[in-house]
Amino acid sequence: MRSVCVAFALLLVLAGCGAEDSGGSSAPSSSGPPAAGSEAARITDLVREKVAAAGVTGAVFGVWRGDEQVVLGALGESPVGVPATADLRVRVGQPMEPMLSTVLFQLEREGALSLDEPIARWLPDFPRAAAITPRMLADSTSGVADYVTDPEFLRRFQENPIRPYTARELLDLADARPPLFAPGTGWSYAHSDLVLLGEVLQHSSGKPLGELIAQRITGPLGMDGSAVVLTSEIAAPYLHGYTTERGVFEDSTFWNPTAFLHSGNMNAPVADIGRWVRALGTGTLLEPAQFDAMMGPSTAGLGPFTAERYFAFGVVHLGEWLYMNPAYGGYDGVALYDTTSGTTVVVYTTDGPGSDGNANPAIPIGAAVAGALVPERPPRLP
Repeated sequence: MRSVCVAFALLLVLAGCGAEDSGGSSAPSSSGPPAAGSEAARITDLVREKVAAAGVTGAVFGVWRGDEQVVLGALGESPVGVPATADLRVRVGQPMEPMLSTVLFQLEREGALSLDEPIARWLPDFPRAAAITPRMLADSTSGVADYVTDPEFLRRFQENPIRPYTARELLDLADARPPLFAPGTGWSYAHSDLVLLGEVLQHSSGKPLGELIAQRITGPLGMDGSAVVLTSEIAAPYLHGYTTERGVFEDSTFWNPTAFLHSGNMNAPVADIGRWVRALGTGTLLEPAQFDAMMGPSTAGLGPFTAERYFAFGVVHLGEWLYMNPAYGGYDGVALYDTTSGTTVVVYTTDGPGSDGNANPAIPIGAAVAGALVPERPPRLP
């Protein structure tokens, strides 16, 4: 299951380890198709070539240099038979995770919590809560087992991907297996950490996570098309999700994203995601010292991580590139930000009938675009 494989994708990356364009595909409706011979047209042609080779049903993508939009476009169909457009919302997935870390730093600045105090203050009943801190949850160093790889979760998800989940259910699954290591002594990516971190943020602030993100992230950045959701809802217009994960080609648009509560249950158009990635990469919403702490190699020395290639506070660092690779229920994505040139690349795709349900076709598309834009320092992906 691709939705589960994302749990391992970060570790593999850091260790170093087809549908044609429908003809109605376009750049954003506000600006029309890119002019022939322009950089926007060259990028669109490159994405078109990669989309056709991948055999996906549809794709939405955007590129920015600093705050200047280079291209925002769509290729393929959504739903099948209808040309995709650049304003379609997607299931955001992993780029939501550093939003939690950003809110965490903001709340610490305001004195609501400390990154290094035990989470027993808010979640006293969770095992080992006296030894686990918010920093560990944000860095995936708590040792809590990932519920997404639990056989019982897999069974429930396969049988009914539309059913909702509560934090209590997910944390019970996380605690059903022994910890992987003592808190703070190792690294292992776990969606369980994000469930716990989201609960800590809610308890410490007295506000739902969706409200926190709206007030502190999406509102200040003008991400008007974005929203955290606790149901299968996704406001129109949206990219229809299609997947082969369960052995058949099916519409997965309304699979319930609370299966990944606090780690991806958010909807947004690519333009909003690009705005967030730029703000993340420049520290727009944090004090300079906090931004330096969030971007620093806090997990270097754990597992395969070095000071140049590591995971910290919800983001993969590959030298000068920030990298995120969301994948859930037919929505595959990649977000890349070059901290030197300020180049942002965001691509989301959805499966075609012949797609490999365990692959993320957006990654090679985004990597090709990033390499074309920054040929002297392309992102080093596997």
